[in-house]
Amino acid sequence: MNTEPKAYLVGGGIGSMAAAAFMIRDGSLPGRNISILEAAPVMGGSLDGAGDPATGYCMRGGRMFTTDNYECTWGLYKSIPSLHNDSKTVFDETVEFNQQHKSHAMARLVDSRRAKVPVTSMGFSMEDRLELLKLSEASEDTLAASCITDWLSPAFFNTEFWYMWSTTFAFQPWHSAVEFRRYLHRFLLEFSRIETLAGVKRTIYNQYDSLVKPLQTWLAAQGVRLVPDCKVTDLDHKARDGMFIVTGIRCVRQGKSEVIAVNDGDFVFIQKPP
Repeated sequence: MNTEPKAYLVGGGIGSMAAAAFMIRDGSLPGRNISILEAAPVMGGSLDGAGDPATGYCMRGGRMFTTDNYECTWGLYKSIPSLHNDSKTVFDETVEFNQQHKSHAMARLVDSRRAKVPVTSMGFSMEDRLELLKLSEASEDTLAASCITDWLSPAFFNTEFWYMWSTTFAFQPWHSAVEFRRYLHRFLLEFSRIETLAGVKRTIYNQYDSLVKPLQTWLAAQGVRLVPDCKVTDLDHKARDGMFIVTGIRCVRQGKSEVIAVNDGDFVFIQKPP
């Protein structure tokens, strides 16, 4: 009797694919025991990509990486082979590409007259500096459900720093103060180079072809079941000692309803909806 646990991951985005790779590499779970269930016809989540020169391309996702952060991302891709050079990893080829093509923006901000805006000073007043310091030192319990606007005065949102930071990390003034603080701490080094984006690292192609496809190829080679066009609709479950235990995964695969049995000891990974 096969007593090896199985793992089921709902959603075929980069998160599920990375989790599967870590289970294989670090958890010694055989790839043949892992299934990734994706509703779309292609893996990759928001990083999916498709098209051709005649009909055009559609690539929904892209991230700006640094090599000073994203420790888990690069830790994973140091062990995923490049699709273009068997002697290199995805990490190796990315670092090599960025050594040849360095990010150095000549103009981060342009005004209504199409003139370059000086940004070195970041436009801070002393009040801005004190408020930003107070926010960055506050605990997450203190920040709770507050917005960025609850901590920073209106003038702050007209500084060169805000325009650069918000466009780099996609913040709006009404967004979470907790999330803003996390980015301030995690990307503190970017203060010294945000005016040129010198810390940004690019993949050699779009991120679907540079990150998703190599990882997908490696997972398939390990025996992972990549199941596209499979929409999970419900979970059969039971309660035991106050725990929610999945006993079955209900899904529609290629238009047909199925139930995947989940045994004791198996793992089911599903993102909690917001």
